[in-house]
Amino acid sequence: SIEALAQVREQDLEPRSEGGVQIRQGVAADRRISIEDADMRHGRKSKSKRFNGYKQHVGIDLDTELVVACAVTPANRPEEEATHALQQDMAHQDLFPDVLLIDRAYLNSTMAEDVLTSGGDIVCRPWRGASAKPGLFGKRDFKVNLRDGTLTCPAGEVEPFEPGAVVHFDPEACGPCKLRSSCTQAASGKGRSVTMGDDERLQKRLRSRLQSRAGRAQLRERVGVEHCLAHLANRQGPKARYRGTRRNLFDLRRLAVVQNLEVAARYQLAA
Repeated sequence: SIEALAQVREQDLEPRSEGGVQIRQGVAADRRISIEDADMRHGRKSKSKRFNGYKQHVGIDLDTELVVACAVTPANRPEEEATHALQQDMAHQDLFPDVLLIDRAYLNSTMAEDVLTSGGDIVCRPWRGASAKPGLFGKRDFKVNLRDGTLTCPAGEVEPFEPGAVVHFDPEACGPCKLRSSCTQAASGKGRSVTMGDDERLQKRLRSRLQSRAGRAQLRERVGVEHCLAHLANRQGPKARYRGTRRNLFDLRRLAVVQNLEVAARYQLAA
């Protein structure tokens, strides 16, 4: 109790210049939100929709519809942190995916990297590449040439790039450009800048897949994962039943076992 009190005091208060303390301005990193549950955190599904508690992660064999891996993390942790636990669950069953159908939030995970390194494939939607400001060209409007390592703007200006770096276009070319008003709101004397990801080659392949009927059909196969998550959520209800990550992982595994038994029963009836 004393440790919890010290943590809450430190995250919610800050010293004043004239002495004493005051309510902290802003939100402390990894802010504790519950006295009773030390692991619970704030999470966000979008900029406007927030939730409290935990994130559940599952790995599903879409061929059999069986849940083969489970993980639970505090709501503020990125999805990629859950993949190590998912990989451990699958390793116990001698399972290793050669095709990984995932939400794009898992793209930076070690699991995705391991699948690609082993010659497997990743199936997910690419990052949008839209401009942060409406009405301006987004990254998807620029032509990326991976072979030559160049980036071409909508007006035809070409700049070299390195994965993970920021490309700055020549201000002398951007200044008189007829498309400047549709491209950037940078101050006079500055050009457009574009941030390149470390996985540009993968992103380009994912964008190309969206252009074909077969590629879009492959993306829709992940609907089976969403159906399974909906069944698990329906059994559990809207709230976590326990306190702490470990107990809630136990609860998710229990729900997954019931789900797998129902799937097995369907196979038996079909036979």
